[in-house]
Amino acid sequence: MPRLLSKLRLVGSALPVLILALSLTGCFLSKAQLITPQTADYPIVSGTHFDSFARRGTDWRSLPEGRTIHRQGDYYVYINDNSDRTSVPFLLMRISPGRYIVQANDTSNFENVSEYYYFLMDFDGIEAIQHSGSCWPRQAWIDEGVISQMERTSTNTRCRFTDLDSLTTVLEAASGYTAPEGKYVLDAGDSVEGP
Repeated sequence: MPRLLSKLRLVGSALPVLILALSLTGCFLSKAQLITPQTADYPIVSGTHFDSFARRGTDWRSLPEGRTIHRQGDYYVYINDNSDRTSVPFLLMRISPGRYIVQANDTSNFENVSEYYYFLMDFDGIEAIQHSGSCWPRQAWIDEGVISQMERTSTNTRCRFTDLDSLTTVLEAASGYTAPEGKYVLDAGDSVEGP
């Protein structure tokens, strides 16, 4: 998880994906894009800054660096305060009012992408809450092909998907079993297009 977190430092910005915080633990993934620029939603205005928070028990603690979300072509990226490095590209897709799936590339080089990582983001236009969760597959999901492939590693279980509906089902179920990982709050004075 720490290796992937540093690789995918995306979410930090409010929905932003919020990305990726991408704190994508790498538990939910696909080989092919399940969200494309044509099916993505773009609720964050380029240049929007978010303050970042991490879990401390049941509370949130402020992190020293926030993140600014930018659009680069059809994708979002974020840049942490006091840095000039951009995150990996990511997309958002609204699945219900105020709830998004975040899809992050595993590299910034589009020709070398081998996997896409996913997590949920709840965003009310001011505050984004990141839910990465863990993939604890139900046997029925495996039997019915909801999860196309499951891999157990020394640190987690990785579940591979081939369609967005199956991914959505499992992400929403998993979000109910773990506490959210990150929170991003819009700076006063910034605006977004809306959830």
